[in-house]
Amino acid sequence: MKINIENIGSIRKKIRVSLPSEQVEEKRNSVFREIMGGVNIKGFRKGKVPRHLVESMYGKEVDQETASNLVSETLSEVLSERSLVPLTRPDITEMDEVKIGEEFTYSAEFEVMPEFELSTYSSIPVKKTVLKVTEEDIDDEINKIRERSAHSKPIEEDRPAREGDYVYVDYKGTFEEGGTIDDLNKQNVRFLLGEKQFSPEFEENLLGKKIGEETEFSVSYPEDFLIPEAAGKTVKFSVKVNDIHYRIVPELNDDFAKDLGLENIAELRKDIKQQFERINENEQLSSMRKQIVDNLLLNNQFDIPPSLLEMEQENLKSRFISDMKREGVSEPEIGEDLVPKFAEKATESLRTSIILSRIAKEENVKVTRKHINEHIEDLANSYNIPLDQVHKAYEQQGDIEQLNIESKLKTQRVLDLLLEKAEVEEVVPDPIQIDKE
Repeated sequence: MKINIENIGSIRKKIRVSLPSEQVEEKRNSVFREIMGGVNIKGFRKGKVPRHLVESMYGKEVDQETASNLVSETLSEVLSERSLVPLTRPDITEMDEVKIGEEFTYSAEFEVMPEFELSTYSSIPVKKTVLKVTEEDIDDEINKIRERSAHSKPIEEDRPAREGDYVYVDYKGTFEEGGTIDDLNKQNVRFLLGEKQFSPEFEENLLGKKIGEETEFSVSYPEDFLIPEAAGKTVKFSVKVNDIHYRIVPELNDDFAKDLGLENIAELRKDIKQQFERINENEQLSSMRKQIVDNLLLNNQFDIPPSLLEMEQENLKSRFISDMKREGVSEPEIGEDLVPKFAEKATESLRTSIILSRIAKEENVKVTRKHINEHIEDLANSYNIPLDQVHKAYEQQGDIEQLNIESKLKTQRVLDLLLEKAEVEEVVPDPIQIDKE
């Protein structure tokens, strides 16, 4: 058997196989015997029809079956022998006719993973931003917790609404050109004055109003307003104040800390600091991993097989539609403006996966059953779910989910390895940037 392999670009190969005449004749005889055994011709017993008669009647069919068998039986052997892994089913582009005493030759083309020279990855430069948790940070977070823990009571004195009060109102909004929509007509809606959750103008017109008082005013909304029908329009409102509650923010003392499950304020401050440090560390790890991936993408250029790209785009679209349905969109559609974004995201995802897989092979990074079990155990602890329930859920999802876990863990282990090898430079952030964040 003669084998010739030709590269057609970096992601496609052509293989040409020539089989010796002896092998062709042997296979043709085998096919002929099978056909002969089932031929029925009047005047001859089954299986006893003369060969020349069968040849005249079924010769073409025998040749076609022989060619098909030769290709199917030898192609997988050739691919295995030459360590070739097609990404798609090979296309038979050329195939000789079967002729006694002559070689039989066929050609097949198929996509393969891209071949490229892997860039150096032992000392990738990354920057780690050093963030310190200050007492001010802790004070701000405690104040936010107190604000979230606030409750309210109806006012007892006869006074108007002021900033910091909760007001309960009925309102109806009408467009200047007439007409209204449901979002502009609500009953007994609660607003926290000063929070500006609906519109600064709307809340300003409620300041100074008493229980039972009615008022009218107009509000002009910006083009990016959250209610599309009102965006860029002016709405005239009729509003009635039903009730006013004053807001009670809990005092900052040990009792407040105990309500949160901690012993005292000192423990609360310590807990908040540890949370911030964990968040900062996780954010920096994420940032450094992204820097490593960006470096690898920049320094390893290659083509993506069209079949993989198409499959990844379809996967991204399916996940997008599933996410939209979970958000309550019954019939999500993918607009033409999103198509290029899916292609870009799919390309980046595949390139990253291919590069990290190459590094995993170079570094012999593997994921064992132990690693998968530890991952599942961590998930169970994180969500406070019994371990056996999590195992059962993954078993029900089958082998595909197991492969997904294995792939994610291998990626994580490769990135951790690269981070260990990286040249990490600690930098102090710009105070202006910290304020923006």
